[in-house]
Amino acid sequence: MVETKRSGSLLSSWSFWIKLAVTAGILIWLVQSNDLKKLARELVNADPVWLILTFLCIGVAVLGTTLRWWFLLRVQGIHLPLKRAGALVMIGNFFNAFLPGSTGGDVVKIFYTIKQAPDRKARATLSILMDRILGLVAILCATFLVIPFKFQQISANAEASRYLLILLVLLGGVFLGSALVFLFPLKLLPTFFHKLWLKVPKRDVLESLYEGFQNHGRAGRESLSAVACAVFAVFFILGSGYCIARSLHLDVSYPLITVIFSLTLCAISLPISISGHGVREGMLILMFGIFAVTRQGVPVSQETAVAFSVIFLLISWVWALFGGAIYLGYSHQEKKVP
Repeated sequence: MVETKRSGSLLSSWSFWIKLAVTAGILIWLVQSNDLKKLARELVNADPVWLILTFLCIGVAVLGTTLRWWFLLRVQGIHLPLKRAGALVMIGNFFNAFLPGSTGGDVVKIFYTIKQAPDRKARATLSILMDRILGLVAILCATFLVIPFKFQQISANAEASRYLLILLVLLGGVFLGSALVFLFPLKLLPTFFHKLWLKVPKRDVLESLYEGFQNHGRAGRESLSAVACAVFAVFFILGSGYCIARSLHLDVSYPLITVIFSLTLCAISLPISISGHGVREGMLILMFGIFAVTRQGVPVSQETAVAFSVIFLLISWVWALFGGAIYLGYSHQEKKVP
């Protein structure tokens, strides 16, 4: 099946081994540099009420991402029932969480979406790509909206400033690329490019993808609805960060934890480690240090930052396990959507 094929190609990919080395190196450093007993105490002393609120926030964020992808599918002319789209999102989350990579769930979603709409393979793939891009852009925009409140502290740290510049370039590249695709007519390109295009293999797939991008301009209502759902999902995922901070009894305001957590989410969105493991913890340690996070007026240790990451990861895994349960009961023989 498609999952098995993906796993084989993944293990033979040099990029996977680089990500594995980065992840392993950071995690080994974290284990050696942290007091595991202190980390365990942080987790045991977490407030269960705020943990439940964290669980609910992440669940609402999953609902937002489901609606976002559902609208993006409709832009591409793929009309899955919302219930089925939700099941595929949950199944995708399960594979993203437990496969050695961050795209295994996307492959599974594409596989089952194509089964429902076999004549729109490129469009199904494009909906996944746009879903990823829109989610990242929403996080980046939220990050740059709250950064002015803490700009002085960030600019005082050279490492954080470099990272912020990378994010700014990334956001600018996404907007520039999107503007070129949506606004620049291909007929204005020189004749040389048109002749060269005729020699490109599989250009029918690329043309279908380009047309799919153009659909976002034509289907304005669905595209705007997808953007609104992306904002909705980011609001609640950042809210889950605030709930985790309160569960650890940290002296933080909502704007402060939004800056810390949004920058961390941006970091784990970059494909430099396996599912963001290691990078997430390292980024939280850096952010907690920059902003001098305290508990009852006393600066917290790096074990607190790691505990923050572990709580977010474990609760996300609980939701992912629901996706695994859905996968076990998912019918592979459902009728195709016309």
